[in-house]
Amino acid sequence: MNRRIFLALGSGVSAGWAFFGFFGDKKEDRWRVLQSVQNHLFPRNGDFPDAETIQSVRYLKMVSRDDSFDKDDLRFIWEGVDALQKRGWKNMLSQKEKERIMQAFSQSTFGQNWIALVLNYTFEALLSDPIYGGNFHEKGWKSLAHHPGLPRPKVPFGRLS
Repeated sequence: MNRRIFLALGSGVSAGWAFFGFFGDKKEDRWRVLQSVQNHLFPRNGDFPDAETIQSVRYLKMVSRDDSFDKDDLRFIWEGVDALQKRGWKNMLSQKEKERIMQAFSQSTFGQNWIALVLNYTFEALLSDPIYGGNFHEKGWKSLAHHPGLPRPKVPFGRLS
């Protein structure tokens, strides 16, 4: 490959990366914001894992794909993520700034209900069987010295195969 072709290909790849990086997938950006919020609401505390360690977003992604999942919950979660972003929430803010935004957000009934729902799914991720995508390496159970009931599920959501 000659230098001219190499440079042309390289600039095309760079331009594509810049375009798609700048205009990235809104859904994935929402998941990243949700992870940031969950980490703020459910931080690491000593030996107790944080939301990211238990893979709370992975859990929500997995359970929200199931037919039995209440799709209104996911719509409500995205409305809250959008509302927080409008209030200035960015993943790279300081903890102090995130707390200021979260405190203001929690003053509304919408904000209180949204935080409660997000924490509910975070606790589910902490306590559910890892087959559902959360409780990574059973860290939630281990932090609580919990021993799960037997038999454990072999497939998620009670499917037979």
